[in-house]
Amino acid sequence: MASCWSRAASSSRATTEPGGDRRDIRGDWLRTGDVAEAMADGSISIVDRKKDIMINAAGKNLAPSLIENTMKASPFIKEAIVIADRRPYVTALMQLDFDTMRLWAEGQGIAYTTFRSLAEHPDVVAKIDREVARQNEQLARVEQVKKVWLLPKELDHDDGEVTATLKVRRGKIYELYGGEIEGLYG
Repeated sequence: MASCWSRAASSSRATTEPGGDRRDIRGDWLRTGDVAEAMADGSISIVDRKKDIMINAAGKNLAPSLIENTMKASPFIKEAIVIADRRPYVTALMQLDFDTMRLWAEGQGIAYTTFRSLAEHPDVVAKIDREVARQNEQLARVEQVKKVWLLPKELDHDDGEVTATLKVRRGKIYELYGGEIEGLYG
């Protein structure tokens, strides 16, 4: 393996397991568990973690972080959790960006009292559907989110839904919202 920044000894130490095992190196590649894409300018762009890649029912590989980040580019969507593994199409659980949606709702004269009442209001659901449709235009057809369910509350570390650094715990989300997920495919 070529060394990093021409420091062969440092690179060797960093890529060698205790006891001299170099099982993470194949040829000139260090296996990090990341999926990357070679760009036209010769740089490499990390797409997702290999363990997170989903394979839909048609056998297409999907990078959930690409889809989720595209959805979260909307100012109205704070969190998106994509479901697609062994499924016929992509769906997502989404959390509103409460501050942005609150301001929009007040401007529309929408009355609400809680996060849940805001998330369940038909005009808010329709607004999110429009935002998803707008964001879907940036994705390949197979990556597009077909159905959405809005979370009735903000994801919470105390409930085990996110880590201390606010990364979504997919397993816990699937456990807590399994019925709602199945409903998106029913």
